[in-house]
Amino acid sequence: MPRVSLSESNQSFEVAAESVIYDALSDQGLDLPHGCLAGSCGACRIHVSLGSENLSPAGAIEKNTIEAIQDEYRKSVGEEFLKDKHIRLSCRARVKGDVTITPLSRK
Repeated sequence: MPRVSLSESNQSFEVAAESVIYDALSDQGLDLPHGCLAGSCGACRIHVSLGSENLSPAGAIEKNTIEAIQDEYRKSVGEEFLKDKHIRLSCRARVKGDVTITPLSRK
């Protein structure tokens, strides 16, 4: 089974393959930041520091929201903040293998 690890807390959770990150971690008692849980608000934004290739491809809704999030960061903290960041939404990304994530706050 794949593992989802949180880089800031060193917590690690075994999850079912193809499970949505937010749902899988919520089922195990971890409450990640969230809002609409539909991929539109961006409150569940995460940085995937390891294993981004082990997530399902982003769909149209998630891509649009990620683009808006990136624009928000460019305006508020600059392009440098986005360097080497792989942003996904925990309410949309499905796990195919081990990943390490960090929840991101709004800037």
